[in-house]
Amino acid sequence: AEAGLADALGIDRWALVVGGSMGGMRAVEWAVTHPARTGALLLLATAAAASAEQIAWSGLQIAAIRADPHWHGGDYHGTGRGPVGGLAQARRLAHVTYRTAAELQDRFGRATGAGGRFEVDAYLDHHAAKLVRRFDAGSYVVLSESMNAHDVGRERGGLRAALARVTAPALVAGVDSDRLYPLSQQRELAAHLPGADAVRVIESAHGHDGFLTETEQVGALVGELLAPG
Repeated sequence: AEAGLADALGIDRWALVVGGSMGGMRAVEWAVTHPARTGALLLLATAAAASAEQIAWSGLQIAAIRADPHWHGGDYHGTGRGPVGGLAQARRLAHVTYRTAAELQDRFGRATGAGGRFEVDAYLDHHAAKLVRRFDAGSYVVLSESMNAHDVGRERGGLRAALARVTAPALVAGVDSDRLYPLSQQRELAAHLPGADAVRVIESAHGHDGFLTETEQVGALVGELLAPG
């Protein structure tokens, strides 16, 4: 589908293919599948394959959605109400893994708000409500299952053989405080990508979300790959 879109747009070769987290999974798949159409590659806070812990966290979120009485086996459209409660709970779980224990402690500690409710709970509710307004529960399940299934080396002779197909200049970066996609996973990618140097470390207090919040550091990496010569 992505190649078809590029064809329709008249784009033979992307100057830079870049992605973080699930986007990084798609980016490395593109570079492996279409090396001649990849001018440069930037992978951020991602992995060559989902780990057992990542699958476990994702599985909890999927289970929360499917346990919602309004899930109806995924056939909830047209019923008047979707599994919004399950989707909200999935987002609460996910958001904790996106940030860090230190950040949550610094921002909220044991502070309480109206009715004696912990402020960190209200914070998670806020992000859950935002997602429910703009996202579909079934799509969340499908995307989560796709990430769980991700393994760039599958049916390609393993990781080393798969990444050997990449011909573009490449950089791999991770976030120093990321507990969901730890730096060890980015080091694995960098070790097997031809021409990639050591993993670039994004310094952030925001955990996995650091690849989104630290725009200056990410921008510098983009600039490095797009620099003339």
